[in-house]
Amino acid sequence: MAQAQLVCFDYKQGSDVLHIQAVVEDAIQVLPATMFDPPEFGSALCETALLWDEPLTPDTVPTAEQVQQMLPWIDDWCVIPPIDFDD
Repeated sequence: MAQAQLVCFDYKQGSDVLHIQAVVEDAIQVLPATMFDPPEFGSALCETALLWDEPLTPDTVPTAEQVQQMLPWIDDWCVIPPIDFDD
């Protein structure tokens, strides 16, 4: 289970998809392996979408605390690439 810290979550009223962004530990490789050392991994901003059991409305949407408690069980994170500026 990856450690993750909730950044934000969003939904469209009536949809059953909850969109989540979080900083996930060990999400990207930051240094390659060498002859003597294994590869090193670092945290990255990631996103995922959860299919909810019922249409999301202001009455049925989870709280930030509830979403944070679900994060350790999510394993299909997609890294959000950093913004690239032209030189």
